[in-house]
Amino acid sequence: APAALSGISLSLKAGESLALVGPSGAGKSTLINLLPRFLEPTSGELRLDGTPLQDWDLFALRRQFALVSQDVVLFNDSVAANVALGDSPPDALRVREALSAANLQGFVDSLPQGIDTPIGHNGNQLSGGQRQRLAIARAIYKNAPVLILDEATSALDSESERAVQDALERLMQGRTTVVIAHRLSTIEHADRVVAMDQGRIVEHGTHAELLKAGGLYARLHAMQFRS
Repeated sequence: APAALSGISLSLKAGESLALVGPSGAGKSTLINLLPRFLEPTSGELRLDGTPLQDWDLFALRRQFALVSQDVVLFNDSVAANVALGDSPPDALRVREALSAANLQGFVDSLPQGIDTPIGHNGNQLSGGQRQRLAIARAIYKNAPVLILDEATSALDSESERAVQDALERLMQGRTTVVIAHRLSTIEHADRVVAMDQGRIVEHGTHAELLKAGGLYARLHAMQFRS
C-alpha cells in the first residue's frame, strides 16, 4: 500500500497557528495523530522542542497536547469530571472558568445539580454543539501548550457554530495550534496554511498567498464559497 504521508517537512514555532486543508483522504488526520504518538511513523522523525518524540516519556508528551475533535468521548459521570478528565478531584473553580470560556456556563447552571450533574451514557443529554463546547472546556482546563483541533462542525446549526467558534478563538490565544480546518474563518485567521493532497504537501503559505497562487487551495476556497 502507498504511504499515508510522504515527503512531509514542516516546522512550527511556539505560539503559531497552522491550518491543514485538503480533500478527504489527503493525510491531514494521519499527520495530527503522529504528534501525540497515537501513530508511529515508519520512517522520518518528529521532534518537539528539539527532542525526538520517541525520546519523550509518553505521559509527559501527551500532557503537552490538548485535542479537540469532532468525536468527543464523554463519560457517564458529572459535568465536572468530564471537564477535568483524569484530574481527581476536579478543581471546581477551574471547571467553572473553563465552562465559562467555552460558552457553556449558562447551560450548566440550568442543570439540576450544576457541575455535579451526571451527563448520561456518552453524554446523551447533550446536543452536538454542547458536546463540542464541553471538549473545548476540557482543553481549556488542561491548559496544554499545543492545541490540536479537528474542527468539523458540519453537524452544528449556525447559533451553536457561533458559540463554538467564539470558544475556540479564546482557547487558541497564546497557544501553538495545528488545526484541520473546515471553516474559512479559521483558515483566514491562521498564521500559515498547508494544503495537502494524497499524503503530500502541495502548497504552503498564508491564506492570501495561496488564494493568489490559484492552485488547490484557491479551488477548495471557491467551492466552499459557492456552497
